[in-house]
Amino acid sequence: MRFEVKVTGLLHYFLGLKIVQNQAKGSVWIGQPTYTVTLLERFEMENAKSVKTPVSSGSQLVKTRVSDKYVNQTLYQSAVGCLLYLSTMTRPDKAFAGSNVAKYCSNSTKEHWTAVKRVLRYVKGSRDLGLLYTNDEPMECIGYPDADWGGDTDDRKSTSGFLFQIGGIAVTWRSTKQTCVTLSTAEAEYRALTGAAQEAIG
Repeated sequence: MRFEVKVTGLLHYFLGLKIVQNQAKGSVWIGQPTYTVTLLERFEMENAKSVKTPVSSGSQLVKTRVSDKYVNQTLYQSAVGCLLYLSTMTRPDKAFAGSNVAKYCSNSTKEHWTAVKRVLRYVKGSRDLGLLYTNDEPMECIGYPDADWGGDTDDRKSTSGFLFQIGGIAVTWRSTKQTCVTLSTAEAEYRALTGAAQEAIG
């Protein structure tokens, strides 16, 4: 079976992704600035003051308490879903922030919503960031695993994360909470390394 194919030139947009190709330099930039603007408008954050980091270093989220004020669950879950989509496509810099607020989708409070808005404010100030693929670096695969120790104040479980680069370009990344409580920083780091090794082999 044969199909007619029409060549329309270089690819510019694909499934919400903006693609900028520079044939002279041999580079490709992939980002989601249009999606980011739509996201900010949807949650009425387009006029919010931007921040330089997605998570405040001095704050730690905890489970809902009886005295806490609840927020609209549908609104919260929608915002978290949009942030997770953004982080898995072109924004590894906020993968941890997205997974951190996602833990409270079933019982979200005003405190959790403030954390989500913090991520949105960071997105506002960095909406033109994306992934730049070039052919300048040697094509070798390098992985960077990391973990905290007992970072979740509710169950004392640690969070693992990794990022792999090929030719200096991020190609896969993830941030997840570990399944059991580790007894030392060495054990937490070992579990993070194991997850990264599984990704490399797979």
